[in-house]
Amino acid sequence: MKTLMTPQEFAARAVGLPWAKWRSDWQAMDCYGLVILWFREVLGIEMGEVPHTDIATGLANSPEWEECDSSVGPVMWMAWVGGRPAHCGVFLDQRRAIHAEGSEVQPGSVRITRVQALQRTYGHIRLYRYTPC
Repeated sequence: MKTLMTPQEFAARAVGLPWAKWRSDWQAMDCYGLVILWFREVLGIEMGEVPHTDIATGLANSPEWEECDSSVGPVMWMAWVGGRPAHCGVFLDQRRAIHAEGSEVQPGSVRITRVQALQRTYGHIRLYRYTPC
């Protein structure tokens, strides 16, 4: 049986890793890849691989994600820009979130950001709970 990581252990290992499109491993990850790796390593929930699509299409095609109104428990946050999902991550606690930020044009990495700063940057943030069938 696999030993799960604490949120703090996950963050310590992930922070600083490079952003890479459609990746979800300990060498690199994109924002949704971080969510997949978090659920696997911290919660023991296998969500499969990172879908090779943009985040908006991926979320629209994933009936397992249910919008919720609380950051308590295992939730993903999703930033919405222009009416479409644009970025995501996981809450470490009520004040901080971990996410992989970058693009193919602008390199980035996994970082921890205050939730308040994310709200200022992205405006509308929604919360989602993973509810597999």
